[in-house]
This record gives sequence, structure tokens and C-alpha cells, in this order.
Amino acid sequence: MQDLSKLDEIRTAVTNCLEANQEEVDDPVATLRGIGGGCINNAFEATTTSGKRYFVKAHMAEAQITKNQCLAMFEAELKGLVALKATNTVRVPTPIAVGELTHGAFLVTEYVHMRPLHDQRRMGEQLARLHSAVGSTKFGFEVDNSIGSTHQPNAWHDDWVEFLRMRLEFQFSLAKFSGHAAALCNELLKRLPEYFQMVTVTPALIHGDLWSGNCAADDSGEPVIFDPATYWGHHEAELGIMRMFGGFSQECFDAYHAIIPKTSGFNKRVLIYELYHAVNHYNLFGSGYLGQ
Repeated sequence: MQDLSKLDEIRTAVTNCLEANQEEVDDPVATLRGIGGGCINNAFEATTTSGKRYFVKAHMAEAQITKNQCLAMFEAELKGLVALKATNTVRVPTPIAVGELTHGAFLVTEYVHMRPLHDQRRMGEQLARLHSAVGSTKFGFEVDNSIGSTHQPNAWHDDWVEFLRMRLEFQFSLAKFSGHAAALCNELLKRLPEYFQMVTVTPALIHGDLWSGNCAADDSGEPVIFDPATYWGHHEAELGIMRMFGGFSQECFDAYHAIIPKTSGFNKRVLIYELYHAVNHYNLFGSGYLGQ
């Protein structure tokens, strides 16, 4: 983002947001340094006049997404961070506030200096503890959120298979598959209960979009996870996207399964969870993901 007027607006809006949330008083944001942000949002390191640092993620409204949708997207992410942090199992950046821009919105969190994650065993252990945290008795989340820039419905369900069916049907409807691909989708939806006959699924709080680009280590080497698409679901669903793009070693998975062992049918179910993300990537980025 090179438009100086937009940078000035973000700097002023973040200052006002911090003051409104009693984070900073008479300590305005002095600098806003772009630090990348993937293909969806812009990310910044905001530094106040006293030297305090915050992380800011901003999105300007456009033809595909309105200002209200920007606000809803960041408010859902903030709620997800709050829920993850409350488990006290794995570090997430402390969420602070969501604010609005003239044509967009932003999220402010604690600034965490991050480095590559090397302690894969620790990552697996902490993720298993996250998934073991007790909370909801239903599947879903308090608000819908986003997976990438795709809307992710989170309506509460008592039954995991029905929740998963709803999620898959939504992605399939966006993909508008035809022919053989459509037939395969319909067959999977029809047979979905078969894959869960030998397992009891209890709600686990999951990050929801845990590929290697959404985790790192802090300065002490402890894992940090961020950019969540949080919901209460089957703990195995977390492992689908973790397996898709690499970045997590066998040591990570071994440490995870030492705490939460695999159950009968795992190898087939995890492919269904990979499929959810593969179809989402097809919807976001095009036919290059159709073969997968």
C-alpha cells in the first residue's frame, strides 16, 4: 500500500482506536511500516511516539467486499483469537480491537516478533492441548468467519457429520462443479456418515486455517499461531490443511498423536478435511487445484 493518504488515515484511525480501548493515551502512532500481509490484507507494524509496537491488519473495501464485510471479517477474527487465547494452551497474539476506515476496516493486536518455527515437537504438543480444551457442546462458532477471503458458515449443529455436510455443500456450491467432479461430490455427501461410524466426535476448538504460513515462533522459541478461522469442530479437521502444503514435520504429528491418538478411519477422514481446503483454494485461485 503506497497511497500516503491511506497510510495517514490508517495511522490516525489506529491511534484513535488505541485511545478508545485505553491502550494508549497521548501516545499517538508515529510510524506505520508495511510488513506484508499475504494476498488478502495489508499488514503493518505500528509504533507509537513512546516506542510501543502493535500489529495492524487492514483491508480496503472493493467491488468484491464492502466496508461492513471488512468489519465483520475482522470482528470474527478477533473473536477467534479471544477464544484461542482463553484456552491458555498455545500462544496467539493478544487481540486488542477492530476499527473502521472510510472505505475499509482494520484489526489491531499485540505485536509479536516472529521467527521460523523449529520446535516441531512443541508445536504438536501444544496443538493437542488446544484440541483437548473443554468448551462448547456443539459444533460451530458464535459468528461466521472467513477461510482466506471465502465466507465460512459456522451455524451451530449438534451433529458433526451434518455440520461437515453443510460446510462441504457450501464450498461445492461455490465451485459449480459439473460432470464427473459433481458426481463425486454428490457421492461423498451421500456416503459421509460411513466415515464416522467407528468414531465418536466431540467438539474441539481448532485454529481452522493452520498452514505453515499461519504459525511461527516467538523470540523464546515458543510456537505462535495467528490468522485463524476458528470454530468448534473435529480435531482431525485441523490436520487436513497442515498436511496439504508441508511445513510440519513428522515429529510434530508424532507429538500430537502421542496425546491424541489416531482412531479407526483416520487416513480416509483426513483426506475429506484436505478436500475442504482444496475446493476452497479452487474457489479462490482457480482450476490449478482441480486435480488435487
